Amino acid sequence: MTLLCRHHHTTIHQQDWEIIMRNGIPYYIPPAWVDPQRKAIRNTMHAA
Repeated sequence: MTLLCRHHHTTIHQQDWEIIMRNGIPYYIPPAWVDPQRKAIRNTMHAA
């Protein structure tokens, strides 16, 4: 489970993003029009 603000929650659902968990860390998978390979992305901005 991951916490998203209202804007990003809506974006995830409307633009076909996916969220997966790896070892308790959320990774974001962009839609094919953003990244044709759909590589998982980790947000490190708030990482410890």
